[in-house]
Amino acid sequence: MRGAWLWLLAPVALAQEPVRVIFLEPVSTINTSVAEIAEKNPVYRRVADSSRFRPWLNNESAARAFRLYRDACDIAHPDGGVADYYVALVKGGNHASVGFRLDSGEEHLDQPYILLHPEQSSFETTLLHETGHMAMETLAGGRQLEGQAMAAIPHSTAALTDRNTAFSEGYAIHLETLQAHLGGDLYTRQRFHRGMVVFGDAPFQAAEYFHHSADLASYAQNVARYGEVRENNFSFEGAFQGPDYLRVQLEKARDFATVRDANQLLQAEGYYASFFFLFVMRGSTAPDESTIETREREVLRAMHAAFTANPKLEAGPWLLRVVAEYTKLFREEKAAIIDALNDTSHGVFVDPAAAALWREHYLAALRLDRAKMNLDGLVAVRKRWREQTMGDAAVLFSRVGPEIGCELPTAKVRIAAFGGEEPVHFDINTVQRGIMRMIPGITEPEIESWIAARNTKAFASREDFQARAGLTSATLKGLKL
Repeated sequence: MRGAWLWLLAPVALAQEPVRVIFLEPVSTINTSVAEIAEKNPVYRRVADSSRFRPWLNNESAARAFRLYRDACDIAHPDGGVADYYVALVKGGNHASVGFRLDSGEEHLDQPYILLHPEQSSFETTLLHETGHMAMETLAGGRQLEGQAMAAIPHSTAALTDRNTAFSEGYAIHLETLQAHLGGDLYTRQRFHRGMVVFGDAPFQAAEYFHHSADLASYAQNVARYGEVRENNFSFEGAFQGPDYLRVQLEKARDFATVRDANQLLQAEGYYASFFFLFVMRGSTAPDESTIETREREVLRAMHAAFTANPKLEAGPWLLRVVAEYTKLFREEKAAIIDALNDTSHGVFVDPAAAALWREHYLAALRLDRAKMNLDGLVAVRKRWREQTMGDAAVLFSRVGPEIGCELPTAKVRIAAFGGEEPVHFDINTVQRGIMRMIPGITEPEIESWIAARNTKAFASREDFQARAGLTSATLKGLKL
């Protein structure tokens, strides 16, 4: 995995970028139209003359990416030397993967690498996100966290999907948010900070008229990955709750009176991204780059410890595992990470009453009713959450139930760009009201009964759901459990 020398990537960063970038090209066609690369250990060859591509590495995003990958490699392989960083130049590539072969016969079966479209913009944008996946895969011993079929769509920032996917994607997204927040290059400032506002004749991606639809049409919602993630908006339920799967899942508009519950947050990549970004940026003053780099390295160490403690990489509450490991590794910052988790989640991991407390406070704020905003009470209850969690981090897992997949055979979801249709899939412990309303014959009292039952205690199994959800036999027949 390691080489013995360093590519000099930028004159100002000679000692800061200890990675050896190796460019590859595919020997045969690789399908990049899918969310993840399906080919097992594809064959590449080294690019004979990479001089055309090396200038593409001289940008802020690449510098941040290489520092992160270096740190992940140093944590996973102490004293391993300079890290080999492989980039496969593949048409349509915007993926991270693990394992490949070279046409020379070399095998790199547990080596993380990225596939990038061979143009300069990919190295200024996509590279950083995908390096987040590479770092995680390195810390996990050269393995990927496999997602489960809990949604009828590929992952997206606003959506609920599955725990492994949401954790992996949310961590990678927070790097984009960080760069968008701190980056000084012209492209970043114009795109994310409204440095350029164009009315009238302009391309679709630039015209103000199309501002909201253009971001949605990117599917990844790149602009939302800055503004909404920075503001922790995805810790709240979506505003649209009509019977429309795509609008419920993909629209970024939020109902700020309704906090997502513990199990929903664990499937929300937007929330993971907010947590990591805000934790790294914490403080009454903006941290400098050296502090941010140190904090990112500490998160990586906690992540490595979580993977070591759970070597099967089974689906689970990864964020809570990382927080628990962090409190052991960095005891002087134990309160800091516990406060970060409780504040960004509004306490739903530790307190059954947390969502109601927030709702009452938020609606009082809407009415400008300061007397009923319960500020003193919320200060006290947040202190209690901290003390509970400081005393025993296991309390963080008390509200977490299993992921239990369900299919709605009568409803299909189609995203034209991806082709084909998918039956509606959801997790019975996290499904939103709008998706419930797609179930034939279901009534509003049944929906409220379902939600009340799982708020009391997450469903432990399909049998538990059938016994406690309060659905009629006719409604249950419409579900494929």
